[in-house]
Amino acid sequence: MSVVAICLLAAIMAATMITYRNALKTSEETAAARLSLQVESFTNALDKYRLLAPLLARRPDVLAAFSSRMDEDDLEAALAEMVRISGMSDAAEIQLIYLDGTQISTYGNRLYRGQETKRDTLSRADIVQAMQGRLGRRFVDDGHDQFFVFSSAARINAKVAGVISIVVNLSSSQQLWALAPQPIIAAQDNVVMLSNRANWVQRELHHGGNRRGTKGLLVEKSLFGPTLIKPDFHQTALEAGLKYVTAEKKDYVLGWTFYALEPLKRPIYAAIVAFLFATSLSAIALGGLWIVSSRQVELLRQRRKDTANGLRLERRIRERTRELQKTQEGLIHSAKLAAIGQMSTVLNHEYNQPLMAIRTFSENAGLLFQSGKEEKGQENLKRIIAQVDKLSKLSKSLKSFARRPGIDICAVSVNAVVDESVMIMTPKARKCGVSLTVKKPEREVRVMAGHTRLEQVLVNLIANALDAIEDHRSRPDAKPASKPYGIEITYNRTETDAVIRVSDTGPGIDHSIEKSIFEPFVTSKARGVGLGLGLPIAYNLIKGFGGSLCLIDPPERGMATTFEITLPIAGDDAKLGAHSSEEVKPI
Repeated sequence: MSVVAICLLAAIMAATMITYRNALKTSEETAAARLSLQVESFTNALDKYRLLAPLLARRPDVLAAFSSRMDEDDLEAALAEMVRISGMSDAAEIQLIYLDGTQISTYGNRLYRGQETKRDTLSRADIVQAMQGRLGRRFVDDGHDQFFVFSSAARINAKVAGVISIVVNLSSSQQLWALAPQPIIAAQDNVVMLSNRANWVQRELHHGGNRRGTKGLLVEKSLFGPTLIKPDFHQTALEAGLKYVTAEKKDYVLGWTFYALEPLKRPIYAAIVAFLFATSLSAIALGGLWIVSSRQVELLRQRRKDTANGLRLERRIRERTRELQKTQEGLIHSAKLAAIGQMSTVLNHEYNQPLMAIRTFSENAGLLFQSGKEEKGQENLKRIIAQVDKLSKLSKSLKSFARRPGIDICAVSVNAVVDESVMIMTPKARKCGVSLTVKKPEREVRVMAGHTRLEQVLVNLIANALDAIEDHRSRPDAKPASKPYGIEITYNRTETDAVIRVSDTGPGIDHSIEKSIFEPFVTSKARGVGLGLGLPIAYNLIKGFGGSLCLIDPPERGMATTFEITLPIAGDDAKLGAHSSEEVKPI
């Protein structure tokens, strides 16, 4: 926040300075536009008098008045023409100045024939300039009015015979300036000659703060370029202490420098407004950032709290999951043992039959060897070996089925799992009088699963089908089957999945429990016979492999119930998992 505050402070200062600079430039441009207009009107008013002096100096009647052979008639004619021109041009005075200092003047449109000789007249600046061949110029202030004098030499035979001067009253030109609300001044040699502020006239311009002992107008440069002027003398209460932004323009014909002034308070007010506006925005921005940061801190605190709660909850879920897995494993194993217990009678018959055959074949083999019939004795031995292999296969299947399942998932051969499941359930199916058939594809099918767990699912589905058929036949109201009961196992593969279907021709599943068949404790068996946990366990096992187990409409005619298992196909580079991948010590 401190860095943001410093950046905002810098932005406030930058905005204030930029606004102040732009306002200074605007005030300077406003003053320059006003100055251009006022100076142009002023100089245009004086231009006719500037040109009038050289024109009169070339008139024959004026030259006759300066001639040494002048007579009274020539002078009268010249003066009459001067009176006429003075009235037409609105000049304040026209003067004929002779080389001896004699001056003859006309005032307005009045004929004045008075003559006076002033030796110091020839030393006037405008007279000296005229006699040098230039246009003479001089400013005169008599304390009441201000005048400007244009002088031009009258030449006879290329020699100066006298000087004619046009005196212009500047009061009419100054009236245009009086309408301007802000100060306008005209200065010559850093002295104010004209102004629409009466108390500024004859004040000196002090550049760079150098006052030279008198109070006048202080001229200085601002930091951003425009020139500033501050009056250093007593003013009205409204103008006391004011500084002005200045635009200046030089007129080389008159030799004056004109200044138009605009109050500096306008740029200052603009800078203050910009400062207040920028400060308000910064305060709003800081408040918004504080609110956002406070919310972020609160969100971060809440997130940390939620993370801690989530970790605690996740730990509890893991613990509960481990407990559920142990419980599920116990239920699966219990279901296996229960299935083995239910098959004990059938298995007893399956074991006793080969054992009786082995005993019979062994006794016969002994008699045959005693009687010298060795070839027939060898045949009996081969039959004994075949019966032993049969018992070994049955024992291995039961042993694999009774193991506790592991948790690993690897490539499993569906062919092997189906063969072992059928071998386990064949004795019970034979006892129930149910045919158990398998339809195999041409090529081996391998899926990503657990060997023992997948075998448990198939055994459970086959056992459920056998139980449903046996329960249906044992009912008193059961109708005789139109065809033999049977269970069919089919499996095949697609591009991405393997599909295993277990179908039977039993009574089917009641429609009332079809949608909830995979929920715990939902069963169609009689009370006390089943807990309704076999299918939920099978469903979760298949889901754990990344597959699905569902009840579908039988795709083949004659079938009443079909369960479909979908499992992901194992890749070609997947290692085929042996039974030992899930083996632990058998119970």
